Amino acid sequence: MTASNHVPRFIPTLTEVVDPASLQNVVDRPQSDLQALVQQVQRDLQPMLERRLQEEFEQFQRTVLVEQWHAMRKRLQQDLDDMVRQAIAHGVTSADSGDGTTITSRVSTDS
Repeated sequence: MTASNHVPRFIPTLTEVVDPASLQNVVDRPQSDLQALVQQVQRDLQPMLERRLQEEFEQFQRTVLVEQWHAMRKRLQQDLDDMVRQAIAHGVTSADSGDGTTITSRVSTDS
C-alpha cells in the first residue's frame, strides 16, 4: 500500500461541544455591552489601521513621484533636444547667409 492510499484510522476534527445554555448569555447581552465591545475592537485595531494607511500613502507618494520624475525628465530632454536643434539650425542658416559667423567645435581636455 502506498502512502497516498493510506487513510488514517482516526481523523481529528476541530469541533467544540457548546452548551446551549451558555449561548443564551451571549444572545441576551444588552446593546450597550455590544457597542462597548465594538468600540474596544475598533480602538485595538486603530493603530494597525493607521500604520497600514501610512504605508499605503507612502507607497502612493513614491509611485506618483517616480511617475512625475520620468515625465519631467522626458519633457526636459525634449526641450533640450529642441533648443539644440534650433541653435544648430540658426547657426547653419547664419553661416549660409554669409554674416561672418561660423560654427566651431571645441574639445576641452582637463589636465
